[in-house]
Amino acid sequence: MQTQPTPSYSTRLFNHVSLLSYKTICLFMRLTDVRVVAILGRVVGYLVWMCAGRRRRIVARNLRIVIDPTLRPNRLSSMVRRNIVRTTMNLACSIKTGVMTPREMERFIHVEGGELFERCGSGGHTVVSCIPHAGNWEALARIRPIFHRVPRFASMYRRLSNPLLEDFIYKSRTRYGCEMYSKEDGLREILKLAHGGGLLGVLSDQFTAEGIYLPYFGKVTGVTPLPALIYKRCKSKGHLFSVFTRNTALGHWDTVLGREIHLPEGCETLAAITMQVNLALEKCQNEHILDGFWMHHRWKTTYIIAPKMDEDTKAEVLKHVRLPFRMLVVSPDSEQEARQLMPAVKALTTCRVDAQVSVICRKAQESFWQEGVTKLHLIIPSDGEMSVSKRLDQEDMYKDGPFDVLFMFGGQKALWRQLQDIFPVYVIGWEDHPLAKKFRHHYRRLNAPGSLHTTKEYAVNMNKYHDIAFG
Repeated sequence: MQTQPTPSYSTRLFNHVSLLSYKTICLFMRLTDVRVVAILGRVVGYLVWMCAGRRRRIVARNLRIVIDPTLRPNRLSSMVRRNIVRTTMNLACSIKTGVMTPREMERFIHVEGGELFERCGSGGHTVVSCIPHAGNWEALARIRPIFHRVPRFASMYRRLSNPLLEDFIYKSRTRYGCEMYSKEDGLREILKLAHGGGLLGVLSDQFTAEGIYLPYFGKVTGVTPLPALIYKRCKSKGHLFSVFTRNTALGHWDTVLGREIHLPEGCETLAAITMQVNLALEKCQNEHILDGFWMHHRWKTTYIIAPKMDEDTKAEVLKHVRLPFRMLVVSPDSEQEARQLMPAVKALTTCRVDAQVSVICRKAQESFWQEGVTKLHLIIPSDGEMSVSKRLDQEDMYKDGPFDVLFMFGGQKALWRQLQDIFPVYVIGWEDHPLAKKFRHHYRRLNAPGSLHTTKEYAVNMNKYHDIAFG
């Protein structure tokens, strides 16, 4: 049996300090009215909004996807502020929710649709609750005592890296009868609950690289197939519900439970069921869009540029996709290098069904890019009359939503400064690129430093890192 490495002294000290700090916060929360906590949370939210520029950019990116890709900064800025302030308030109040008395819960947390929710989770039936990150979702772990007829009430969660804090929070969440399961524990107990009946909550809208890649608010991202998997295991005794919380007043929330997801006829595959879950969660989120937790990188890109998709998944993507997966390729200044890059760009244009590739190049290279890669969305001259940043800001480029990946094969620092307006994106380039320290992912050279790029280098790297094969 493999033993876990012993944490260093500094790690153990940090864990103890973190636990003590959290306990102090919980004591403060226990003694403070939830409305005061909400006001303090809003104050902190304004500070976060003023100081965290990166978070503002992430929220703005997400809101363009979920509301309207054509939203400009003058309209976005107030929405970003309101969302960050409200999210910070909800996060602060979620700690308070964990230490509320039953009387406080009754006063400040209103349950809507609990009768149908409980009825579908009784008599050996199982309710799989699909929960978005919105509002004060911690309240859902506290409402267990009102469901007397339900044999089991459980939720999936993500473990904390601090074992002391993890143990403390786990005990506080399970104190009122809610069972908590982490994905690290495996699915054995979850499947046992599915067969025996009860209520199970799954936070279903968080990005996961290991999941199924399907549209969420019309843009493809990694989503968990777990609700669909559990539902299929329940056979005829399973029910899918969309469950969410919404902020209705200062310190007050509704937990909305009574929305069953009715699957259309013939909806049997994991991809099709998961897509229906996504559509149901979108509907919930759209009712109070600024209540959503848009401060995390929901549609982020990883080194997996072209995720594997079976035919069922591709069919769902083509049916529901609204915004493309946008890739920008900065061509090398050398025409010889640029020509050797062309097969890689061709492979990018066909690597996924929602791919959209545009090339930024010297004006002298425009003609051979036009002739060599017919599926390019646009070719943008880097030395044209209009700057690249202004060209990307034109309506025909802006309307398709935020960019996802920037392949920085050119080395111009001035161009890099212009492209920073499109951040956050996933930036890829060669490890010996003069701007390599700013990239999220590096390609290794096959040849000696300083040699020209070769088609072989592009082919090897595309296949190795992204599983993209050359045609």
